[in-house]
Amino acid sequence: MRYRFMDTHRAQWPLAAMSRALEVSRQGYHAWKRREPSRRTIRHATVRLRLKRIFEQTNGSYGSPRMTRVLRKEGEILTHKTVERLMRAESLHASRKRRYRPTTDSTRTLGPAPNLLQRAFNVPVIDRVWVSDFTELPCRNGKAYAVAIMDLCSRRILGITVSHNMQTRTLIHTLNQACHVRRSRPTEPIVFHSDQGSQYNADTFRTELAKRNFQQSMSGRGNCYDNAPMESFWARMKTELKHEMLFDDLRHARGCVYRWTHLFYNRQRLHSGINHLTPVQFEEELISQQRDQPTCL
Repeated sequence: MRYRFMDTHRAQWPLAAMSRALEVSRQGYHAWKRREPSRRTIRHATVRLRLKRIFEQTNGSYGSPRMTRVLRKEGEILTHKTVERLMRAESLHASRKRRYRPTTDSTRTLGPAPNLLQRAFNVPVIDRVWVSDFTELPCRNGKAYAVAIMDLCSRRILGITVSHNMQTRTLIHTLNQACHVRRSRPTEPIVFHSDQGSQYNADTFRTELAKRNFQQSMSGRGNCYDNAPMESFWARMKTELKHEMLFDDLRHARGCVYRWTHLFYNRQRLHSGINHLTPVQFEEELISQQRDQPTCL
């Protein structure tokens, strides 16, 4: 460590002065410089390059636990502490999630649906519960809004729309996206959970849900924790898009949000709540397991 300190600071201080201060010889320093790097040093240098690549690919969203898992998937087995140290050496610090503020209007609703979900967020089957929410996106020329629909089992975003408004027709358009992704109708009704925003309580939207065999569920008034997975999704998106979070215009907002959601979040980002898989991978594993289960005669 002392020789490495001397090597790092030799442009600032004379070797003789550092040798006296650190109580080592200059001959020892030069011998250390001539020595071949160890296999461990070479390996860690290679890993640091891989960590930088992963960090850039994930928009700076992965901390050391997820980085460790990605490396293991690539065949590089290291402890979490080692990965943390190597990340610190490269100044790689994951983005911290910002506090989320809900934006839908929950004060102008009449006759809200009952809360069927009751914060039971661990759902074992896909297409059993879908959750949805709106959020606000800042633009240089005003505001934009996004609405998304998530499958609560896999955390996959089935539909997302970025628009200048928070109208019910935007919500219905997003519902159509989600239903198109699923294509086949489930045999059992799907619980559709949201807050008490006026869009979710509109007659036209309720009619669409009934027509498609959904059971509507709503959070308690003003209770953001009743729809925590969706709020967590928005907070994570805004954190990981922090460099883009003042969009130039609606087109810029759409491009950034759609790319992050469909290409990164659904297909690349590892989720600790679903066995450190991506939502698409998790769904594929579930479907494969169900297909392999023996049928009773």
